[in-house]
Amino acid sequence: MLKDLIKNYSVIHIGGREYRVRYSLNALLCLEMIYKPLSEILKTDWKVWSIDDVIHLCHAGMCDRKCNKRAVNARRFELIKPELSELGSLIQVSDLPLLRLELVTAVLDSLPQTRGNGKKPEENPLAERQMRAFYCDIMHRPEKEFFESTYREIDGRMEDYLVAKGLKKPPAVIQLDD
Repeated sequence: MLKDLIKNYSVIHIGGREYRVRYSLNALLCLEMIYKPLSEILKTDWKVWSIDDVIHLCHAGMCDRKCNKRAVNARRFELIKPELSELGSLIQVSDLPLLRLELVTAVLDSLPQTRGNGKKPEENPLAERQMRAFYCDIMHRPEKEFFESTYREIDGRMEDYLVAKGLKKPPAVIQLDD
């Protein structure tokens, strides 16, 4: 469907305000450079994420906001607004359960569905390099677009490229009748 071609954002609630977040590769790079990789955070059950995990996930999710474009392009992730200290003061302990649920939903929405071996790209660092090489060097897509996309979007575009080139069979369409 055509709506699958537009960028998807998730909504999180902090301090009575709604923020649209997206876990693009820029956001995941921010998380990795400032705090720790997403794969480390996902090793812990989301229901018991620490306040630091929640604050840093919120901060990284803000990378795709227009007001943060300059800081993200310069890889100055400490300049992303709202800042970590501001987020820490906005997030109340009573907000944590809902915020954790919103964050895990947003993160999972950015990851591709598992296929084949069942591994996600963040579980294999070499896969990220190969994914970038395929996306930028073989498909001739700009590197900026690569970093502004989520794993799910990149996976879908690579899959569509292989089908369009005839290197992979299109998935079978199954129609269920009642």
